[in-house]
Amino acid sequence: MLAALLFALQQPQMQEQITVERVIVDARVTDAEGNPITGLKPSDFKVKIDGKTAKVEAADWIADTAAQREIDETMAEAPAPATAPEPQRGRLLVFLYQTDFARNSVRVRGQMKLLSMNEEWLDWLEPEDRVAVLSFDSHLKFRLDFTNRKSDIANAMEEALYISDPPWPQKVPLPSLGSRLKPEVLKDIASPERALIEIGNALLNIPGPKSLILFGWGLGRFSREGVHMAPNYWIARQALEMARVSVFSIDFTEADFHSLAAGLEKVAGDTGGFYASTHNFPHLALKRLKRTLAGHYELEVRKPETKTRGTHVIEVDVAKRGAYVLARSTYVDK
Repeated sequence: MLAALLFALQQPQMQEQITVERVIVDARVTDAEGNPITGLKPSDFKVKIDGKTAKVEAADWIADTAAQREIDETMAEAPAPATAPEPQRGRLLVFLYQTDFARNSVRVRGQMKLLSMNEEWLDWLEPEDRVAVLSFDSHLKFRLDFTNRKSDIANAMEEALYISDPPWPQKVPLPSLGSRLKPEVLKDIASPERALIEIGNALLNIPGPKSLILFGWGLGRFSREGVHMAPNYWIARQALEMARVSVFSIDFTEADFHSLAAGLEKVAGDTGGFYASTHNFPHLALKRLKRTLAGHYELEVRKPETKTRGTHVIEVDVAKRGAYVLARSTYVDK
């Protein structure tokens, strides 16, 4: 009996381990004009994952511009809590131009009209921001790696109207896309959805949230039944979401309405951005973007218990009248 007891005590004790999984969600909460709504607490957010209520354990407000940080400091009644993350100084922005290889007049005119506003599109950038520029016509083209030099950004934006192949951009310090993109691969990328996959994969290992400003004329395929997203769109959405990339679709088509705008709206809605047309009110699109990108919330959400692995639907809302929430619509278990 004593020998049996000693044997039992020498055996490793099995303990049940419960792993609590969390997902980080970047959320922008604004009013109707795009002005950020600050001061929200975790309890103000309502999050569902696959239809089940999920607990928001933290909701850290991060001001992404110097102007917004100054506003926050002026309005603050007490110092920020020590647990709040140190804000990343400077935003990472990718400008992607969807240049029409067929040179459709309403698309070319729209892109030229947009380029005439280049100075305004650059004025809102801050010295610590970094911008990379790519374009897509017959294939994906890498025009400028991350930089804060506005003259270089302006040149790359203008040259995006051309369909000739640009020289490969010069190397830049980290963060950089140059080491993550390959010229021979880009030449084989023959659809805008495939271009989004490549950009998402290139941004994956660069920490923090990023914003992709898609200056475009349409996504999807038009048929008698309506507009359908290409099969590899779902891969593109997943690549962007895993890289914490929000897409802001700026539709430059010179038309009050066109079918392929639905695709631009979808990629923006799925990734936590918004859609805006520059046809009638181009300045409003820029103002809204400037206000929306002033800051964001970083939510830490406890995942509900589930045995299902893969893609999950996530819904984010706030209990505040007149508030608009921009957040990705899915996440993938790693």
